[in-house]
Amino acid sequence: MTLGDISKKLEAPWNKPGLQAEILCLNKKLTRKIIVLDDDPTGAQTVQGLSVLTKWSKDEIEKAFKNAEHIFYILTNTRSYEKTKTIELIKEIIDNIIAVANENAYEFTIISRGDSTLRGHYPLELNVVTEELIESKNEQIDAQIIVPAFFEGGRYTYGNIHYVEENSQLIPVSETEFAKDQAFGFSNSNVCEWIEEKTHGVIKSSACKAVSTEELRKGPEGIVKMLLEAEKNQPIILNAICYEDLDVLSYAVLQAEAQGKKFIFQASASFVKSYAGIGTQPYLAKEQMIFTGNEEKGGLVVVGSHVEKTSRQLNKLLQDAKHVTGVEVNVNLLLEANRRKEEISRVSKKIHDLIQSGVTAVVYTSRDLVAAKNQTSNLKISQQVSSALTDIVKSLEISPKFVVAKGGITSSDIATEGLGIQVGKVIGQAAAGIPVWLTGEEAKFSNIPYIIFPGNVGEESSLLDIVSKLS
Repeated sequence: MTLGDISKKLEAPWNKPGLQAEILCLNKKLTRKIIVLDDDPTGAQTVQGLSVLTKWSKDEIEKAFKNAEHIFYILTNTRSYEKTKTIELIKEIIDNIIAVANENAYEFTIISRGDSTLRGHYPLELNVVTEELIESKNEQIDAQIIVPAFFEGGRYTYGNIHYVEENSQLIPVSETEFAKDQAFGFSNSNVCEWIEEKTHGVIKSSACKAVSTEELRKGPEGIVKMLLEAEKNQPIILNAICYEDLDVLSYAVLQAEAQGKKFIFQASASFVKSYAGIGTQPYLAKEQMIFTGNEEKGGLVVVGSHVEKTSRQLNKLLQDAKHVTGVEVNVNLLLEANRRKEEISRVSKKIHDLIQSGVTAVVYTSRDLVAAKNQTSNLKISQQVSSALTDIVKSLEISPKFVVAKGGITSSDIATEGLGIQVGKVIGQAAAGIPVWLTGEEAKFSNIPYIIFPGNVGEESSLLDIVSKLS
């Protein structure tokens, strides 16, 4: 089945001239901040002109509240953590948000931005946020709204089934490699059944309210009525195959919020763009993604993700790109305490020499997957590998002309630990679903573009295309 096959069954999307501008206007009238808790740094892949906090002290959060933008991100990186640490971290963040809001009479709405292939700590993060809101603000949530569709990455939800597009064919997500994830695997493509699975039966699939694409295409009136009737943290899932569908939901949600309803969201990056009323801009030009003054230096590409899509993209890059050299990091050596330091030193020296000579260094972990028997052990291995890649970047004494990080955990650790970014500015996208940050003054290399390439995004040649463009 293709997206075109689905579209043929449906009437045209509901449309209202100037709807996006009206969504933005409604946001401003609500005089509250949209705060996106992002479980890895790839979540800004649809937006621009806003800040991403990698630290969440009360001072940093207060500064973000005072900024002119009506939305900001906090990078939690919780997809790389086990449950206990995730609970502690989300509780700390939301408690700081609540404290700042209470002290200054600020209002806010929380979006938990998660993976569009249904991996991550759902429902854990939403539960922690909800519990803290009830305890600290006595604020009841009327509904949790689940929106996994992510069009830039070819992710669509129709008939309650969530699909991943591969070679123009729509594949139920449970039949893809993502469902076999060592840490966050699952067995259901039906989002209502996925909720029952992930909540271990606490929320039954029959308790979920599903908003169909057909309903959305009749306009927002019926959706507003349904949202106004929602109560007691009702799970609501959204079917959507295009931005016009999301805009109907966003418009309806804002109308319901204006009448006092309270929602929390588990959503992909496409919903954030629609709900916040953020417009579309062209992909960034080469000149916007290169560190001015370093044009003669080589670039740096760091690949940590092990999904099959990334491995194919890496092979294509190494085979076909000019002026790049691959530097493999031996994962088994990184996991040996007495050999780890030596391997990091070897790779660091090699990439320094390449960048200095004008050659782009492609640093990648060995492709044989090293896996353990349980989620906690697998996350620990990922953290050990990612921290080694971070140490390699941290050791750089020369600024590359561009930096690309491939994979969610990898890009988060390089941003926060390797490059020392505390507040990044999202300046746009290198290509569909590939965000670009500008590092802050506090970073190891200040005011340089940092290109964040999700592990599960793009075609086979996408990494090659971007690196070739920049090289």
